[in-house]
Amino acid sequence: MSTTRDDAGAPPLVGSGSQQRAGTPADAVDGVVPARVLRPVSLGAARDAVRNAANAGEALLASGRGRHLAIGGVPERLDVLLQLDLLNRIREHAAADMTVTVEAGCTLATLAATLAEAGQWLPLDPPAPEETTVGGLIAANLSGPLRASQGTVRDLLLGLRWIAPDGALVAGGGRVVKNVAGYDLPKAHVGALGTLGVIVEATFKLRPRPEREGAVLLACADAASAVNAALAVRDAVEPGWLEIASGTVAGVDAPFAVACGFLGVAAEVEDARARARAAADGAKAEVAGALDDEPARELRARLGGFALAPAAAVLRASTLPNRLADVLDAQAPCVAHAANGVARLVAQNRENAIELVRRLRVPIERAGGALVVERATPDVKHALRELGGVWGDPGDGCELMRRLKAAFDPGRALAPGRFVADL
Repeated sequence: MSTTRDDAGAPPLVGSGSQQRAGTPADAVDGVVPARVLRPVSLGAARDAVRNAANAGEALLASGRGRHLAIGGVPERLDVLLQLDLLNRIREHAAADMTVTVEAGCTLATLAATLAEAGQWLPLDPPAPEETTVGGLIAANLSGPLRASQGTVRDLLLGLRWIAPDGALVAGGGRVVKNVAGYDLPKAHVGALGTLGVIVEATFKLRPRPEREGAVLLACADAASAVNAALAVRDAVEPGWLEIASGTVAGVDAPFAVACGFLGVAAEVEDARARARAAADGAKAEVAGALDDEPARELRARLGGFALAPAAAVLRASTLPNRLADVLDAQAPCVAHAANGVARLVAQNRENAIELVRRLRVPIERAGGALVVERATPDVKHALRELGGVWGDPGDGCELMRRLKAAFDPGRALAPGRFVADL
């Protein structure tokens, strides 16, 4: 891996200038209204904005379209909201090499449309792709049901460019799938919520777009039956995606449902569905329906979009797949990635959120898992401080994360308070 750093005093690479206005309540992040909003029209303008804010001792938070700003802790302070949606070009699509380099403000829907013309895709399916930018995808480490077979951002990210607090443009990684050994600094930015640098460009490896997509829906009487059925399907055939959901969320007339998705050519999908049905029979789950192509994709998108359910809070629990029933037995609408042990639960009000965190966090952490309040209203975030806050126990890596923050952003200019342990 290579890392390069443009001198902070060098002239901007692409012109200068930003649209600027005073912050309003509509711009608030967890109730904190920025003093001003900057919308740079070029990379050079973005570098100037970051440098000027840091030099003035101001706190800056980068955003794309703002769809996922409910993730993370309440900002310690917020002077400048930097909107990067105008930096939205697809800079290079090397179809033969199956890589793409794209600016941070490009939406995933726009990127997907371009890649589809070459029969390729970036197989990451977070909620609201029309409103999710590449920068937000990386900063919040977003994913969806496809993570079961395609992995997450870390698995597909090849290189990154970001702006340091002094305005320097730093590049890590590369534009080829094979890279030299070394510290993989771009991966440190994945999920860091912009606390280590302002992401402006990313390079991903791509995959061929599957010819077909199909799904089988299973109806289950309780959470334990759903987990057993999902694991039986996982062991019988490799699914493209495998979700457990409340019946009302999946559209099944049963307490729980398992949605098994498959990718490939037509014969592969049909064979996989047959194996899934056989596994369901063995696990005593009832087949509730089968979907082809667009309906299957719509179901996957609906289950992935559950993370944006309108609620006081959405909790994300990480545990072993075979222990998911302990989480899903909670009396709350839920969806889980059955192959990975990641579940999301909706809390409809402040009291419900507090009760769920109080009941679930300690047992999950004792078992080696984690319970994060992925999204919540500001009053819920403040109320949970005595229960470990949004993030809970940061684990043994907390000191390393503090050292990274001190090295990348010693003046705490970038999104202070948003990440784990109030980083």
